[in-house]
Amino acid sequence: MSNQSSEMPDPNHRGTEPTEPPTQEAPAGAPPSNTEYRQYGDNNVQAHNYAVHLNGDYVQDLPIDGRDSAHQASEDGRFVEPREPNRLPDAAKILEEHGIVVLCAPAGSGRRTAAVRLLRRAAALQGLELFDLEPEWSKPGTQCLPKRSTTGFVLDLSDLPDEPPARFGPDLVLHGAALRERESFLVVLATPGDWQGALADATGGVTVRLESPGARRLVEAELIARGHLDRVAWLADEKLSPIWATDPSACEAFRLAGLLGTAKDREQLKEIVDRFGDWHTTVEKLLNKRGAVDGGPSLLSTRVTVWAGALLDGGRRGSVVRASDDLLVSLGQARGPADVLADATSSRRLQAAEIVPVGDRAHHDRSRQGLPAAILRHLWDEFPTQHDLLTAWAVGVAANRSVPEDDARLASEALLRLAVRRHDRYVLDALATGLTGPRRTLAVEALTKAATDVELGRYVRDRLLTWAESGNAEKLDLVVDVCGGPWGLEQPALALTRLGKAAGGMDFGAGKLTDAFRGLVRQTPGLVDKTVVQWLKKHGTEAGEKALRRALGAFLALVSSDEGTDLVLDSAREANNREHYVLAWQSLLSTDEAVAPVLDQLTRWQKRFEYDKDHRDAAITLLAEVFAPPRLRGPFDRLLVEEGAVVQPFWRDVLGHAMRHYDRVGKVSEA
Repeated sequence: MSNQSSEMPDPNHRGTEPTEPPTQEAPAGAPPSNTEYRQYGDNNVQAHNYAVHLNGDYVQDLPIDGRDSAHQASEDGRFVEPREPNRLPDAAKILEEHGIVVLCAPAGSGRRTAAVRLLRRAAALQGLELFDLEPEWSKPGTQCLPKRSTTGFVLDLSDLPDEPPARFGPDLVLHGAALRERESFLVVLATPGDWQGALADATGGVTVRLESPGARRLVEAELIARGHLDRVAWLADEKLSPIWATDPSACEAFRLAGLLGTAKDREQLKEIVDRFGDWHTTVEKLLNKRGAVDGGPSLLSTRVTVWAGALLDGGRRGSVVRASDDLLVSLGQARGPADVLADATSSRRLQAAEIVPVGDRAHHDRSRQGLPAAILRHLWDEFPTQHDLLTAWAVGVAANRSVPEDDARLASEALLRLAVRRHDRYVLDALATGLTGPRRTLAVEALTKAATDVELGRYVRDRLLTWAESGNAEKLDLVVDVCGGPWGLEQPALALTRLGKAAGGMDFGAGKLTDAFRGLVRQTPGLVDKTVVQWLKKHGTEAGEKALRRALGAFLALVSSDEGTDLVLDSAREANNREHYVLAWQSLLSTDEAVAPVLDQLTRWQKRFEYDKDHRDAAITLLAEVFAPPRLRGPFDRLLVEEGAVVQPFWRDVLGHAMRHYDRVGKVSEA
């Protein structure tokens, strides 16, 4: 990997530009097809080096600097040590000796801040550049991890989707030793639930288990750092005592500091405590009302209405009632006409759940900010054995076409917030696979938002990569929709990798894939051009059948739009690029299932350029090279002669140029 990502981004630059090729030698077995680019995010917040691969494993390195929240929180005077005071010094000793340390702690415990603190301490003497590593791999392995000198790396291995290979643990330790020889260091972040078995055994000597810092000390440090020194005295208020007694995690302490920082005055402390505690007392009261009194609903009926109202807060009253009935059915309750008519009326059910109608809409108490989301979290927290049933119900509400789309969107967004807050992969996967057909747009919206989330983003991007290789038509369509949408335009290099892989499992000429490439060409034409050329460069015998299929599918998607056609025609002025394009066309014409869509696009080229004085000659010259070998002229008759035996002048000229090109070049090359 290139280490140019450490440079500050040009404030006048937006978009993507090619960087120099990586100076590091590729490991044995590394994929031949890769292109590296520097990409700047919104407002130039972060510079990224992306390697755009069609095949194989690779790693992105993302700079950690003063704009990073963990970097800021690791500053002297702001950083708060973990509860166990000796753990971080122990980790520092291990890092110094072995070049690697594994910080094993739950997500949200402040472990990344601790990792940055460790590396900055090491950097004080050696001037390290710091990077997050974000691997994109089929299976975890160290062969694609960088080994640059005087560099500090953070590698988050939380939530590994599959069991890593048996060698991964020992290889990590060896990788740390190799880094130490280069005066570099690696801090691995792991969760206790995942870091077990052979992996934990192999890395036991370099693993330190961390706890969160003390919550009160952390809140105090954050208030001071955020300029709220006057509010430090509030921390002694007895209203906050229950919070200090539970000593919440670092993530929750940061959230509390934020709530205190936005409060108008000290009188709001009671509300802040309730909000911070997810309105626990309020939710418990809602769920434990005495039921079935004077025609009122039963306890279960009230509870499911509370939950349905939380899922669809702000939705239509009818949608809330329908969703609550659906959950009752899922719970085995009869909901035939007689059962419904014998039950409490909808108005009584909503009243018992304290859901307030506003016109035809229904809301939980809007004076309690965040109450609906808190109710759903309470549901998942208090009934852990029912997650499968609850997830199926909630996704089913969003997928139900009898529910208006704007109400269904409320449900999908509520589930997304639940997944992000709980770091719940299962809910996210259920959203992705359960919303199909017309409701796919809701899944795309949810995944687009989740892909940029700090906690879930890496997992979502990994899932998109896995789905792109799955061969499942529904999942491939979902990948293309996400990568061809707003997220793909913000992260074109990541999107291209996934689109390239998806192209291998989709029909040649798929319109959805064409649309996705068209959007990326409009946004970053240089990136698309250089990436596709690089994929085609090694698409022959060196890459294998799978990589060839992906490269050809991506190329056909590119040239199937006017924007992509213009890009290819302009890029073909370079002899090297031209050669790869010609070979790609020829390979497509030699692939039975590709011939029909290829001829459709060639007909489009004819109609586009036949009377275009500026580009006609360039198009004819390029296509003449494609059809120069006589063996490829079999389908040519379908282009040359229209119905009624009318010869097309455009293709007549292409054929004439092709024959002359073959006489001049082709025979020599075949000899």
